[in-house]
Amino acid sequence: MNKTQNSADRNLLRINVGFLLSQGAGYARTVSFDRPGTIRVDDFLITDLAGDLRLTRTPRGVLVQGMLQAKTRLECVRCLTAFEFPYEVELSELFIPIERFNREEADPLDDEPNIITEEGFIDLAPIVREEGILAIPMQALCKPDCKGLCAQCGQDLNEGACDCRTEPIDPRLAPLRALLEQLEDEE
Repeated sequence: MNKTQNSADRNLLRINVGFLLSQGAGYARTVSFDRPGTIRVDDFLITDLAGDLRLTRTPRGVLVQGMLQAKTRLECVRCLTAFEFPYEVELSELFIPIERFNREEADPLDDEPNIITEEGFIDLAPIVREEGILAIPMQALCKPDCKGLCAQCGQDLNEGACDCRTEPIDPRLAPLRALLEQLEDEE
């Protein structure tokens, strides 16, 4: 995907809030997302973005609150199969106009404040990307009962069993195993 496409994808997560800035504190509007397909934000792919965000004018700027649902493509750590992982992004972020930010002293607890551009846009792409990355589990599984791959032959055990001997034998118990097999043969 080229740089122009990445920029176009990011624009889908930009919201014009300029109209809210001309309203009084307490004015609110709901924005809905229902975006099938894939959006690339830097190195992260977001699929099937949906949800509602409530934009509320505050004395300092615009408060964005709501829940977005999305998916991203992951690889199962057991069977190496690619799958769609669903996650939710809960937002509660204050965006302040850039001219107000430039006049005021920045909040020392805020590493990078959320800014409303001079044109009246907010960019949700960095927030949705960051929350999506944080939602990915350390051990992503395609399904909770994934059987994985055979350690000897590489067969996907979800598709069926392989012919490999799957029971590791403790060398100390090998004589007992041989005795058990001998007893089974005699029956």
